Amino acid sequence: MFILKQSDVCFALLLSLSILPLKPVHADYAAKAEQQTDFIQANFYNPDRKLYDKTYPSQNKRPADTWDNGAELEALAAATAHDSAKYSSILHDFTIGMNAYWDPTPPFGDYDAVPYNGGTTTERYYDDNEWLVLGFADAYKATRNVEYLNLAKKTEDFVLSGWDDKLGGGIYWRIDHKSKNTCSNAPAAAAALSIAEINHDKSLVDWAVKIRDWTTTTLQTPDGLFWDNIALDGTITKWVFSYNSALMILTNTLLYKESKNPADLAAARRIADASITYWQNPATGSLDGREKSPIFTHLLCNAFINLYEVTHDVKYLNTVRAEATFAYRYVRLTSGGYSDTWTPATHNPADRQTLLNAAAAARLFWILAPYPDVDALYADGIAKATDGKYAAAEDLFRQAAASDPQDVKSRFRLWHVLQHEKKTDESATVSAQLTTMAQDPTAAQQLTALGWQAPPATTVAPTPPAAP
Repeated sequence: MFILKQSDVCFALLLSLSILPLKPVHADYAAKAEQQTDFIQANFYNPDRKLYDKTYPSQNKRPADTWDNGAELEALAAATAHDSAKYSSILHDFTIGMNAYWDPTPPFGDYDAVPYNGGTTTERYYDDNEWLVLGFADAYKATRNVEYLNLAKKTEDFVLSGWDDKLGGGIYWRIDHKSKNTCSNAPAAAAALSIAEINHDKSLVDWAVKIRDWTTTTLQTPDGLFWDNIALDGTITKWVFSYNSALMILTNTLLYKESKNPADLAAARRIADASITYWQNPATGSLDGREKSPIFTHLLCNAFINLYEVTHDVKYLNTVRAEATFAYRYVRLTSGGYSDTWTPATHNPADRQTLLNAAAAARLFWILAPYPDVDALYADGIAKATDGKYAAAEDLFRQAAASDPQDVKSRFRLWHVLQHEKKTDESATVSAQLTTMAQDPTAAQQLTALGWQAPPATTVAPTPPAAP
């Protein structure tokens, strides 16, 4: 094990020791969000259409699908909430461009999956429209422009028309009515609640409860996650995707805000805790260990943030910060933007990027913009410890360490505060973590700079031979 060098340096001075420079991965979530949003605008946006291309580099200027547009709409709504002067006109132009997807076929018009060319089409998905309802509602909250609320309401009319009583209820995935999916029910409930938050429409709350209850009864797994869909013959497809659980966390959280029913909050927490256990890689902090892209996990992060704002349980915020740390450290391309594949592997800067992944990355950073990043937590922890407020410093260093599993300095400071507070068992646990981290040469250098030193090798006496 590594041990701290003995010295007469006071505790406050030790906390202010510098460390070797690290690749910057933390500072200023809003700056990272703006950087990615501006990259999308520069490389995906087609000003003639007021729409975004599906890929960069573009393939024949093919416009993005509606699912892709839903993620970009959410990202732009979040950007506008942060900087209306810069982004509100971009958001508005995009919603005008999306008129190209509007299918007026009665009884309820909708946004088709691809631009509408007239006639009858099967490219009508209830879930595609649900992502747009959520985005329009957020756009209204960011701007108070009633046009966005009206778009949300008329789109939700189409969404709710997908419900019938076969299989006991539920909303179909697409207009062909072959399956009822979690991805077409959970976001439908959340979308209804997002409108009800604005206009206090009790009927939409009732719809959300009905949809939530059917989805929970029909498609929830024994461990609290959600299967993908049920066919009309009752066959359940037992795929598990993070966005399905994400929207059920969000739905239950929003219902709790409406009802203050503890059962709603308990349901949200159960799903959230099961999701962290299932998807997070504790070694890297990534939520993408089972799904190698952010197209679903940005929705999981949004759900965690909403749950954190209700519960103040910082593990949900830490989980989102850890995902952002992983993304910026490993997935950001030197050419700009983010790889479509979220792994620690080296990525080719020339790789094709898709709008869906790019928008998911932007949104991940936008939802964190109001919160302190790891560098801020660390700096605040140093200040608290220097002032002798060790309990507060401990909490801040814990948050920083949980938000970046590879952050040596925060874990070292946490270890030292625990030593100071004489929390022997906990400090031993953190010490063991640091010892494991020190097997990496870079981490070992950082620990040495912080004041750790490897113990001398132990000489083992030879075992005497057995008696004949």
